[in-house]
Parts: sequence; structure tokens; C-alpha cells
Amino acid sequence: MASTSCRVNPDVNSRRRLWGDSGGYCGNPKCRTYLFPDDLDVDFGELAHVIPASPDGPRGVPLSEVSAKDRGHHSNLILLCANCHTTIDKAPAPYPAEMLYGWKLERVEEIQIAVSTPVFQNRAEVRSHIQGLLDDNSLIHARYGPVGDPYRQGDPILWIRHARSTIVPNNRRVLRALDANRHLMTPEEQQTLAIYRLHVEQFESRHVLDDFTTGTERFPEGIQNIFLNEELTSRT
Repeated sequence: MASTSCRVNPDVNSRRRLWGDSGGYCGNPKCRTYLFPDDLDVDFGELAHVIPASPDGPRGVPLSEVSAKDRGHHSNLILLCANCHTTIDKAPAPYPAEMLYGWKLERVEEIQIAVSTPVFQNRAEVRSHIQGLLDDNSLIHARYGPVGDPYRQGDPILWIRHARSTIVPNNRRVLRALDANRHLMTPEEQQTLAIYRLHVEQFESRHVLDDFTTGTERFPEGIQNIFLNEELTSRT
């Protein structure tokens, strides 16, 4: 029988990245405990594995699916307080890997919106900020994207490559910019944003995780025109 001992301790770079992505708070969105007690040079953070270090651990999968090296990578780790770490490992069923990966993504998005996404003074500035991202995505879709059947026509190899390397990150940048500046939106644009958010999440599930069960919400054409008119239309 093959050994189930495959623990690879996270290196210093993975640990640094994990702390940076967490912002110093527990990764459970329902907890958010600050992990540094006042006036003490210690922390309460614990590095928790999403896919466990050993195949027989909570949320375990065989080594053939996730290598020992990948199990110690920052992408497979989440920073939690001691209580939440114990909870997700003692009762793993309510905390599947997909949920924990979602916690990580949500926290990174929150930090990026808070500190790296500009809040603009007017609609024209927002439009200028996202225009290039939308143009790049449109060009890739026009050249390589699906036509007719959304998963069989077009140039599937180049489409997947560009979807993962360019469209997915561009979508997230546009989404962060729209979230940070939604105070400048009309009510109709806010509805378009909600549809776009579904599209972005489902697009990632299909093209990054190869999960086609989440839905196929189409790109809302209203995003192509969002913030184009300079004045916010008032609604009373």
C-alpha cells in the first residue's frame, strides 16, 4: 500500500503570500477575527489546507489528483483563526473545498477593491479606466471565441488559453472597478452589473475549473455601454 504521508510544509513565499491575501483576518467570511492581538508579538493565525496534506485527511483526494507539492502551495492554503480551523477539519462535510476556495477569492477581492481599485469622481473616468479591458476581451472573443454552439465552434485551444490568461483577469478588474464606483451608476446599470457578476463567476467556473454545472449566463451587452453617458440619470 502506498504511503499516505505526503506533507510538504509551505515555504516562506507561500506563507508571505497567504498572509498578504488574508489582510491579517480569518478567512471565514462569517468570522473575520483579527489575527494579531494588541501589543503582543504573536498571532492567532493558522495555515489550513483546503485539500489536506494527506489523502486520508478532511476533504481528502488521492495523490494522483493533487500532488504533494501542490498541497503545500499557497493556492491550497487558507488563513484561519484556531476556532475556524478546528471547525472545518472536525466537520468537513459542510465545508467542501469549493467553499473554502470561494472564501479565499472573496477575501482577495475585498482587499483589492479596498486598496487598489480607484474610486473616481465622475462617470467618464470610470469608463476610461475599463475601456481598454473591455476592448481586449472583445478582440479575443471576435478572433477566437465560440460561434453558434458555445463550446464546440471557434478556435477552442486559443480561446481557452486567452480566456484564462486575459479574459478572466480582465473580467475581475472590470468587476472591481464597477463595484467600487457603483455610486455613479443608474439603477439600470446596477441591474446590468448584477447580471455581469453572474456571467463572470460562471465564465470562470467553465473556463478555469471546467465546471459546466453553474450556468451559462451570457455577457450582458449593457456592459459595453456602461458609464458612456457622462451624466447620472436621476430617478425619483
